[in-house]
Amino acid sequence: AGRDPEHLHEMRVAVRRLRAILRASRGLFDATWVDRLRDELDWLGGGLGLVRDLDVLYTYLRPRLTALEGAEHRAGQRVLRRLSADRTRARADLNEALDSPRYPRILEQLETFLSRPPASESDVSLPDVAATEWKRLRKAVQKLPGRPSVDELHAVRIKVKRARYAAELARAAAGERGKRFIHQAKKLQDILGDLQDAVVLEQYLHDAIDRTEPAQALGKDLVKRQRKRRKKARTAFFEEWPK
Repeated sequence: AGRDPEHLHEMRVAVRRLRAILRASRGLFDATWVDRLRDELDWLGGGLGLVRDLDVLYTYLRPRLTALEGAEHRAGQRVLRRLSADRTRARADLNEALDSPRYPRILEQLETFLSRPPASESDVSLPDVAATEWKRLRKAVQKLPGRPSVDELHAVRIKVKRARYAAELARAAAGERGKRFIHQAKKLQDILGDLQDAVVLEQYLHDAIDRTEPAQALGKDLVKRQRKRRKKARTAFFEEWPK
């Protein structure tokens, strides 16, 4: 409900982490319960994600566009005004969702899940869960072509997060090796996150830049920067992956 973008970011991370953990540990619980709860968290995460994306865009663009001069500065301010309006609308939609009956029902489901876990008769262990997610990640990276697309790398990023969160579940059994893995997975996650931020920004600019000559020149420069950013992140990923 606050205005600090970091608070919303923390809530979004919590929702994503919980969805990933429920998915990874699905074998330990009643599958119907898990699927129903994950569907509800997916709905919640969608609203949080849209606002978060716009927060990230604003944080990145504001200092760069404010520092411009002349006609490009005016074009940049038009982009920022549109971005601010989009953020306001997205936040209003999110607050409406949080004020709806659906959100308190999610909290009730979580409380019930915690107080009376719908456990299944399974011999799956947390290290087993972590190992499975790691194998899925490794297989996905092995299948990547020499020049993977942003969609292919985004799919890998999702698997990196799942592997990291599953490893955190098994941290007590994994020792120092597990701790190193979690640290390295976080680095990969940040690298691929930067790549995805560049993709989202480029897509937004295609709609937000108007047809005036200064705006078109500004848009061209910003898009060029995002493509360099993507290339840098792609290179960093393949350098870090063997570790």
